[in-house]
Amino acid sequence: MRIRANSRASTPLHRGLTAALTTVVATIFGAGLSLACALGFRGATEVDAEYSLDEIDAVRISLPDTPISVLGDPVGVSLEVEGVWYSVGGSSRAAADHSTAPSLFFAREGRFGELSAVIPTASRDLVDLELGEVRIPSDRDLELRTGLGDVDISQVEGNLSVDVDAGRVTIFGGADGIGVRTGVGDIEIETTGNTTASTGRGDVVISQLGAGGNDLIISTSYGSIDAVLRSDSNLDLKLEASGDIRVQTRTVSTVTTGSFVRTIGNGSVTVELRALGGDINVRLDESL
Repeated sequence: MRIRANSRASTPLHRGLTAALTTVVATIFGAGLSLACALGFRGATEVDAEYSLDEIDAVRISLPDTPISVLGDPVGVSLEVEGVWYSVGGSSRAAADHSTAPSLFFAREGRFGELSAVIPTASRDLVDLELGEVRIPSDRDLELRTGLGDVDISQVEGNLSVDVDAGRVTIFGGADGIGVRTGVGDIEIETTGNTTASTGRGDVVISQLGAGGNDLIISTSYGSIDAVLRSDSNLDLKLEASGDIRVQTRTVSTVTTGSFVRTIGNGSVTVELRALGGDINVRLDESL
């Protein structure tokens, strides 16, 4: 902060304002130093856990803000989790204590299991979880919940559900069906399963892998949608966009704006796309 000097003699009021300003600056600066000192040490505690999924059909993973990467294991029988709890503190001992305070908890109810985090109130704002790769049997249903963090799921063929406040979602799998919601973030999906996905702000790239195609109900409030179809034999197309709509398949070729509706064959495969702040591009898989 620059204070311009006044050549006139200072008045009592001027001296009082200067003293007050000096006190405020010193207080803010001192508080900043105190905060820096209070959080000047970091701690880290590794997580390496395995939970049996015997007689468990569906798993929910509900964790604080963290990226989550899940890989399906076709011969796996358990949920395997590894990562690190990171913390800050005013001393090395305090930082270490905060990093060891949280824990992961796996609960069972019938054929359902849930992995969650238990964080003491005193450590809640001082710790972060950074996960490594999570492994799960590929035939289980999976539900993921986190606040902030990218989600990546591969080779899990059960029903998949993802709910993220902010983060990119990438899925390769989900043959039994997919449901995705992210407040802010791009979505990329390749699947044989029926899919419902939405993002408040982000682009969506979706590819059908089923032989006859699979239902796609996709929306983005601000972004574009790129859909690659496996088949165009029996489509029920309902497209809405603020920008351009382009459809290029063997049976449909159009460029328009606003909306486009078309039924092809018996209309058994629903493709409903809404891009309220972008374009829609629909095309047939070029490898067919």
